[in-house]
Amino acid sequence: MTSAAGQPWVRDEADLELELDGSQVITGATTRPTRRGTELLVGATAVRGFRASVEAALPEERTSATPLALLLDDVSTVAMIGTIAWSQHRADAEDYRSSIEAASAFLAAQDAKVACSGFRRDGYYRKSIDRETMFPHWFRAAGRLETDDEWAWHEMETPPDVCFRRRRRIDTWSDGACVAVDAHYRDSVWGPEHDEVALHEYSLRATVDPGSNLLRTISVEANVLPFPECPSVTRQVGELVGRDVTALRAEVHRALPGIHGCTHLNDMLRGLSDVPALVEAIDLPPG
Repeated sequence: MTSAAGQPWVRDEADLELELDGSQVITGATTRPTRRGTELLVGATAVRGFRASVEAALPEERTSATPLALLLDDVSTVAMIGTIAWSQHRADAEDYRSSIEAASAFLAAQDAKVACSGFRRDGYYRKSIDRETMFPHWFRAAGRLETDDEWAWHEMETPPDVCFRRRRRIDTWSDGACVAVDAHYRDSVWGPEHDEVALHEYSLRATVDPGSNLLRTISVEANVLPFPECPSVTRQVGELVGRDVTALRAEVHRALPGIHGCTHLNDMLRGLSDVPALVEAIDLPPG
């Protein structure tokens, strides 16, 4: 929170640590502060069905719009794509072959229901894998995450040698007769021969009606995306105008299905569900 005088303070925070085995099954789970029900995540799969597991184990996190709820909401996508961090490190022929096979199997599983714009059947990524060109992603050197607010981003520790990192920001404030939202989202990786490079990066601006929580306006800018078909999804977000933002966590995937959406943009849009709770906290005193 930042006061009108520009003085910041921490309203709430949370840490989440999960351990996964080679099948992406959770073998250990820790939250700080401790939450009853966290232990029920052990044994769940971190990818498919994980959000349903969270709903069963920790339902109050979502309904209370806590920081932990946002961390948990990121787990399934990060678990699915986080291993791309290894693409920035040298691999031998056996590793390369196994990566091609894994990518081919993943895309085959998508045939019945294409997950997003980048995985479309006639798209760049599928054609690249068919040609056995692994990791044809359009990385870009990551720039500074700057805003007019010096407190917008907290300090981050030095990344480990092999690292995939997601950073999010959802700034919201009252702006006359509406609620204004400015959000940013970045996935990035590092390598032994280069600094941070971005894989997915979006900027978002929106306004919300404070009485009804209906989304008035929204615009999304695709700063970095891996495949040429990906940016087309930014033209679809107008479908959300007029919807209750508190319902977006459940409705986004239905409003922007398949090639009309992006897994990572959908993650960002679901975060708008927390905006009314953030606005409600603005008038609360520190502590």
